[in-house]
Amino acid sequence: MRILDIGLAALAGLAGFAAATSASANDTAGTCPPYESVGTGPDLVLVPGLGSPPTVWDGVKDKLSQDYTVHFVHVGGFAGRSANGSPDTIVERAADEIIAYLDCKGIEGTAYAGHSMGGFLGLKLASEHPGRISQLVIVDSLPFFPLIFSPLATADQVRPQADNIRAQMLSQSDEAFAASQQAGVRSLVSNPDYHQTVADWSIASDRASFAGAMHALMTTDLRPSLSAISTPTTIIAAANSFAPRGRIANLYNGAYSDLPGAQLRIIEDSFHFIMFDQPEAFGEALTAALKSDGSAPAGD
Repeated sequence: MRILDIGLAALAGLAGFAAATSASANDTAGTCPPYESVGTGPDLVLVPGLGSPPTVWDGVKDKLSQDYTVHFVHVGGFAGRSANGSPDTIVERAADEIIAYLDCKGIEGTAYAGHSMGGFLGLKLASEHPGRISQLVIVDSLPFFPLIFSPLATADQVRPQADNIRAQMLSQSDEAFAASQQAGVRSLVSNPDYHQTVADWSIASDRASFAGAMHALMTTDLRPSLSAISTPTTIIAAANSFAPRGRIANLYNGAYSDLPGAQLRIIEDSFHFIMFDQPEAFGEALTAALKSDGSAPAGD
C-alpha cells in the first residue's frame, strides 16, 4: 500500500465516527429503496456512517453531481429514517438494500464511497458482489473496528465488551443517551459548528438499530475477505495530534495489508468526520480517488 501525502492529515477517535431528481423518479412500480439521486453521468453511490443521514455528503454534493449521477443511501433506522428490520441484522440488511436499489434502477456497476460504517459496507459489497462496485473509496473506516484499540484484537475477544455496550445503550434513558452522544461527538468532530448536528443525528436514530450496528461493527472482521476484492480502492484516513500520521499509517497499512493495490491518503488536522473538519482537502481527495484506476497514485 502506498501512503500518499496530500499535505493535510487526519483522525481523532473512531471509538469515541446538474438537476436533482428524487430516487423514485425512475421507479414507476414504487419498489426501489427511497434514496435521493442527483446529477447526470456515471453512477456513484454515497453511504454515510453509523447514525448519519445522507446530508453528511452535502459539502461535495454539488461538485460531484456535475460529473456523476449520485445516489445517496439512507440506512434504515438512522437519523430519522424508520427502522425496517431486526437490529441484529442491520449491516447485512443495509448491504442487501443497496444491491436491491442497484437492481431496481438497472445499475450493473457503480463507483462507491462510504464513510465509517458506509466504508465497511463498501468492503462487504465489493467482496460479496464482484463487478457491482467499479471504484471503491473508504473514508476513515477499518475492516475490523476494534483494531483501533489493539492490533491483536479478535471478534471473540471483544464480543463481551460489545454485548455490554449494546446493553448499556438500550438501557439508557433518552436524556442519558442524548448526553452521552453530545459528549462523545467531541472526539469525532473537531469543528464545534458540527457538534450538535452530529449528536442530533444519533439521537434521532432508532436506538436499537444504532446499538445493533455498533455491535455488528465491533464483532465482524472483514479482513479475511479483503483478498477477494479486485476493485480499485482508495482509503482516506484522518490524523491529528491524538492520532498522528505515523500511527494512522501503521494502523491502516496493517489492517488493509491483504487488499491488493489499495492506496492510502492521510488528511491532517481532522477527526473522524473529515468532510466537516477539512472540507476542501476532503473534497479534493475524494474527487481524485474516484478518478484513480489504481495504476497510479491518486491525485498525481
